[in-house]
Amino acid sequence: MPHQAALRSDIPDSAFDLAGKLAAVDVQISAHDAARMDEVVAAVHDAVLLPAYRDAALAGASAIARCAPQRVESLFSGFDFHLSPTGPKLIEINTNAGGAFYGALIDEKRRARGDVQAKKLSEWSALFVGHFRSEWLAAGRSGELRTVAIVDDTPDEQFLRLEFQVAAQMLREAGIATVIADPRTLGYRDGRLRHGANAIDFVYNRLTSFNLEREVDRALRDALLDGAVVVSPDPRAHALLACKTNLIRLSDDAFLRAAGADARTREILAQAVPRTLAVTAENERELWAARARHYFKPASGFGSRAVYDGAKLTAKTWQVVVGEGGSIAQEKVEAPRVNVGGVAMRFDVRNFAFGRAPFMRLARVYRGQTTNFRTPGGGFAPVRVKSDA
Repeated sequence: MPHQAALRSDIPDSAFDLAGKLAAVDVQISAHDAARMDEVVAAVHDAVLLPAYRDAALAGASAIARCAPQRVESLFSGFDFHLSPTGPKLIEINTNAGGAFYGALIDEKRRARGDVQAKKLSEWSALFVGHFRSEWLAAGRSGELRTVAIVDDTPDEQFLRLEFQVAAQMLREAGIATVIADPRTLGYRDGRLRHGANAIDFVYNRLTSFNLEREVDRALRDALLDGAVVVSPDPRAHALLACKTNLIRLSDDAFLRAAGADARTREILAQAVPRTLAVTAENERELWAARARHYFKPASGFGSRAVYDGAKLTAKTWQVVVGEGGSIAQEKVEAPRVNVGGVAMRFDVRNFAFGRAPFMRLARVYRGQTTNFRTPGGGFAPVRVKSDA
């Protein structure tokens, strides 16, 4: 386990002020809601294990998702919930979710204020590094994990770039050589993915080109297809979990029943996953009439890009939604509010999981229609579970 003082001293001081990333509030949730979110994460994974579900999810997926020669759990998957009077509602799943390293830094700040319930930075480091090593073994590798590349487009310009620095330092403290790299700086030669002269064993993938279909992704794509590198999260994990069309299947009890899901899994998902439909020529008129009750999202999108609140949707924008194809309509669950300095701000609760095991909850507090960190008082917030009693 890394020595906490050494880890703390090698992370830039700017990491611990969290300016612009930390909300000016803590978020409290009930023990019942916390337990139910954990059950939903497990139920989703139970559904994904069903052969009929996997066949359906992969049928429309990219070739690389169908044939990638590895099996990984997917690092830092995020299950995003809106809390409601009838329980938490799963609004989205992401397989390269940001925020977990900020959560670890938030805990460090909490401990500095005397909060003994917060985990030490060294504890989070041990957990995260353990996930990397577990992925390495799950992909069928033997021997020690020696080198990792954290890969994203122009990583120095990313809004959450501090996460890359913290992740790299945690891995280096554990004896794993780590670089932060743009995919354009990677090469594939002599049977190894390389960054400069250094061979890369493992890529922590933060790219939003989920199928690695761009020319700049070629080295990474070819190395993955040849089994020359372990990549997590990978295109297959995205196709099985994070593609938004999966919400159609997860909210369709008839599909789950036919696929062989047990009664308990179906019950949990029926209560937690808002009804989601593909936008088609056949239901276009019906969905337009009921637009105020839905959010409309691109099936292949990420974050809040091109997400529309149906209540504010204009006829002109509706033609864009319909014309683009591949959109989904998700039954609307309003984001709950929390008081921040006298202002009611929206929030969601991101549950980070490794496989079916959740390991961190973090709220995202914001103003506006969709999640963002650009408004005063918003950002990541610690989640405290209060006793139902």
